[in-house]
Amino acid sequence: MEAVVFDHDGTLVDSITPDYEACSQVFREYGAELPAAVWAADVCGNTDGYPALFARLAESIGRHDAAARMRERLSELWAASLLPGSVPLMPAVRDVLDGLRESGVRLAVASAAPRTWVTGCLEHHRLLDRFQAVVAAEDVERRKPAPDAYLAAAARLGVPPERCVAVEDSLTGVDAALAAGMRVIAVPTPVTRSLDYSRADHVLPGLGGLTAALRAPSDRKAAHVRH
Repeated sequence: MEAVVFDHDGTLVDSITPDYEACSQVFREYGAELPAAVWAADVCGNTDGYPALFARLAESIGRHDAAARMRERLSELWAASLLPGSVPLMPAVRDVLDGLRESGVRLAVASAAPRTWVTGCLEHHRLLDRFQAVVAAEDVERRKPAPDAYLAAAARLGVPPERCVAVEDSLTGVDAALAAGMRVIAVPTPVTRSLDYSRADHVLPGLGGLTAALRAPSDRKAAHVRH
């Protein structure tokens, strides 16, 4: 292993909690509840999942014309809650990055989010200089679960994909990294812990266990987070 490629949202920064809360707020405003498991399976890591989610909500309440307004309302809530200065780092991020860098491991970010968002968060938390490469939505033709972002990150690092380890929080991201030929370590968030991460090589309850997992053999049969 020569390099570690991190997803951004939900892996380095906790944007997943406010994102889920914003979607839940839209549902509540229309008299419905949004189970975390539904959001995790259909939306987390899947940009195309939002329109489908609100289309189903609109249909369920007999308001077929309301889906567009629901999406607009979500954008309003995002503007208020999803800001680089208000999204905290995930636990242990800084220590993990510093430890890997001191060990000579090359680091990159592979995200499906816009570059302004990714670099804005990393700059706010003073972490941008830890990474030799940052791949964002504008840099690839296809979003995750296509492997493009991970392949681009490996290319920019100058490291073959099979010598890279990807760190992901979403099933979409796990599939993208596997398709790129990388070993994958999944670190689910509290919102996504109910999902089946058995396709990943390791499943961790937090980033604090990453260094040990990088040295361990694959355990791809583990279906859920080990406690």
